[in-house]
Amino acid sequence: MDSQKKTPARLALPMEEWLTPVEGEDRLIAWSRTQEWRHSDFRRDVTALIAQLQQQASHRWALCFNDSYYFAVALLAVLYCNKLPVLPGHQRQAQLEEQQPEFDALLTDCALKLQCPALILPTAILAVEQADNSELPSFPQDASLVLFTSGSTGTPQKIIKSVASLQTESQWLVQRWGKQLHGARFVATVSSQHMYGLTFRFMLPLGLGLPFYSSSLEVHEQLVFMANQFSLALVSSPTFLQRLDDRLNKISSVQIFSAGGPLAAKEAARVQQLCGVYPTDIYGTTETSIIASRQQQHEGTPWTLFDGVKLCVEPENRVRVFSELILQPGGIELSDNIELAVNGREFHLIGRKDRIVKIAEQRLSLSEIEHRLCQLPTIDDACVITIEKNGRPYIAAAVVLSASARQQLQQQSHSAVTLVLRQSLRPWLAAVALPRFWRFLPEIPLNQQGKRAYAELKELFL
Repeated sequence: MDSQKKTPARLALPMEEWLTPVEGEDRLIAWSRTQEWRHSDFRRDVTALIAQLQQQASHRWALCFNDSYYFAVALLAVLYCNKLPVLPGHQRQAQLEEQQPEFDALLTDCALKLQCPALILPTAILAVEQADNSELPSFPQDASLVLFTSGSTGTPQKIIKSVASLQTESQWLVQRWGKQLHGARFVATVSSQHMYGLTFRFMLPLGLGLPFYSSSLEVHEQLVFMANQFSLALVSSPTFLQRLDDRLNKISSVQIFSAGGPLAAKEAARVQQLCGVYPTDIYGTTETSIIASRQQQHEGTPWTLFDGVKLCVEPENRVRVFSELILQPGGIELSDNIELAVNGREFHLIGRKDRIVKIAEQRLSLSEIEHRLCQLPTIDDACVITIEKNGRPYIAAAVVLSASARQQLQQQSHSAVTLVLRQSLRPWLAAVALPRFWRFLPEIPLNQQGKRAYAELKELFL
């Protein structure tokens, strides 16, 4: 991987200047299969939505969008109105009802019915008549937004991010890859409404003045089709990259970013063969923002910290990250075990720390329960979560049965099969750690980031 450049190749445009018109230029902002949106359209749509929001008393607006262009319109309009954008990161009715105490009103392009005021896009902006040169309010200097963690060990946690920190993060990315990305169009398999997608699919192209595709890519064929027309930068997850089809035509990508989980070196090499470039892995969390990157051109390639990040190894191998993007003076402890190089700038990941929950006064490792489940010959894959029933927490397991076990399930009752599974776990697990509730699935569901869809899994146990 090239060394990080301290001199910016091209500075990222700050958010308050995204809508500033440039004389003689009406550049492309976004496109879909049937439509293009240029700078004049973008400014017009944002100002139209501002006019609508200024008539609303609600302060905290949840943004739930399938279309990334309308998400961009909504986010900017809410910020310009000095209101608070809340990004649940999904469009699921049941979970939004649970999260409703976190927001007052809803902006969406989906068929959601919540007990709060709602504006539906694009209808809400088409209803506004205005001149193209409408004045914008002053952009707030202390603007922030709300995101949520994945909720792997319980309820998703609320994280507040300042726009200033997002823009600093964009500057880092532009310093590292701005020159390489010049002239590219951005396409993505991940949502703009999670930290990774927000940074790479939303902030980065708009900061560089580059267009983005408004929908998410679903299949490899779409990538091949678009690469035949445009110079592409792909924002993806390991899951999508691992499913690339060797039988399809090879393409030439400008850049491929990958985050959300590990990508093996052999998979990185296969991506290079199919797409013309080794993917750049991004390491970070919702709490910390970006931490490090790597480009695996060989097995064992270490991660390299971004220039504004420092790691500190504490007793019991706890690792704390300090960064210009982190407000907490004491930094944030990582949930991964790492091996830090002597130079203090490179490291290897050596496994994720156990996900710990407390039930009946006992500390239980969800990772350990999953490990024991996957050791059973009748189970191909498993995901364990905690759920609450009548005010009490329980362990719930979603499992993918082996072929022989699926046949057994057809001949026996659900309760008989789960009884056998529980008995098989008893030699390793305490009674309170044995899953109380079970679901048998053809595969463990993943979200757009390629991570396990914990919220979707929880809905299976409602």
